[in-house]
Amino acid sequence: MKDAIKMAISHFFIISVCVMTVIGISNLFIGESFRGYGLDFPFQILLVGSTSALPSLLYYFRTEPTRKQFLIRVFLHFISIMTIVLGEGYLLGWYRSAVDMIPVAAAVVIVYAAVWLISVHSGNKVERGINEALKRINGEEE
Repeated sequence: MKDAIKMAISHFFIISVCVMTVIGISNLFIGESFRGYGLDFPFQILLVGSTSALPSLLYYFRTEPTRKQFLIRVFLHFISIMTIVLGEGYLLGWYRSAVDMIPVAAAVVIVYAAVWLISVHSGNKVERGINEALKRINGEEE
């Protein structure tokens, strides 16, 4: 469970940085009219980042999941993230109509994909390190 909590904390930071990056890039291309964020906006991002990290606990497995179980959890995770961000976004005044929600939903998809890619890359890096260590151990024992 300690690893799951570490993963959730890691996802909080990754999510928050990715959201700030997407907003910064979109501000460069959309222009002044999109920059109407209040001084509390960074704190809103931290709030959404922290609550969005909680569904990462869905990836905590006591035993190795089947492919179907894993894909179901990925789907539930995505739906949870979308629900949390769009719900909090509405409450925080990021949008007021379905049309205004589209850029927020698009940003969620972009951030979700970025976090997924970063997590996979990080996991692969850890896996390679473990495999190399096992090869060294096995090579020394033989």
